[in-house]
Amino acid sequence: MKKFFTSLFTLMALATFAQFQAPKLEIGLGLGANHPEVGAFGKMNIAANELFGGLGLYVSPEYKPNVYFSEDDTDYYFRIPVGLTFRTNTPISLHAGLDPFTAYKDASGQLHMRKELGIRYHLGPWVLQTSYGFYAGSTFGVGYQFNTEGSPDPYTSKQKNRRMLDREALQPRVDTVTITDTIIIERVVIKEMVKEVEKEPTLTLIATVRFEFNSTAYTASSRGLIEDIVNTIKADPNRQIVLIGHTDEAGSENFNYILGMERAQRIANELAITYGIPSGQIDVRSEGKTNPISDDDKSKNRRVGVYLK
Repeated sequence: MKKFFTSLFTLMALATFAQFQAPKLEIGLGLGANHPEVGAFGKMNIAANELFGGLGLYVSPEYKPNVYFSEDDTDYYFRIPVGLTFRTNTPISLHAGLDPFTAYKDASGQLHMRKELGIRYHLGPWVLQTSYGFYAGSTFGVGYQFNTEGSPDPYTSKQKNRRMLDREALQPRVDTVTITDTIIIERVVIKEMVKEVEKEPTLTLIATVRFEFNSTAYTASSRGLIEDIVNTIKADPNRQIVLIGHTDEAGSENFNYILGMERAQRIANELAITYGIPSGQIDVRSEGKTNPISDDDKSKNRRVGVYLK
């Protein structure tokens, strides 16, 4: 048990000091099918998924009582792999780990260490997984992922929103940014879909902020751009700021128009609330999926263009 708490503490400390985004907690159970010495064994999986983009951390203790395990000379089997998970822009994620806590060298000097590689399939909040472990054989398991606020899952909540929006016409709405308790910016979005926004010749592009798949979260490379944008704006304070949101081609026009607006609105909120840029100086727009800049790299289309007018 001491090894379990040591590795769990290590997992939590790494997440804290790295200052990653809020993770998605996953808890699951599994079974090792055929360990060459102890046969079948049980395992547990605790993961903090998507701490940094698609990367996460996991710990997966394995245990079987009342069995002689010659490697440790004990009457039980215990191993505790820890490692990384990686979520792709599909329902599939990968994981790889090892157990440095019980590694040892035999009489010949050969290092023995529990290692594993695996693949997961996400079905909404449920996660099916299988892996192959060196010295342990194949394992299988099922887990449940608890989505945390601020990091939407691309194949659960966004798919539900997309299906609802595909059945409904875009309705009039008001986007509101609260600057203080008494100052509110209101932007009325017209009922009919805007197919394309013609950029004025006087617009000057000063930055492109990129976003995660189906999300209003910045990519890692874009998180430091906001301060640079603010410095550019303050150097020329009399010009209007135009924020134009874009998406990739997945989903309906209605859905992507709203997602593009939400991305642009997030930057507007940050400029106004965090940095004190006057709200009347900010113009928020969306082109949805109508103006892609790359056919090969879809991630380049998930962006907000920041312009001075």
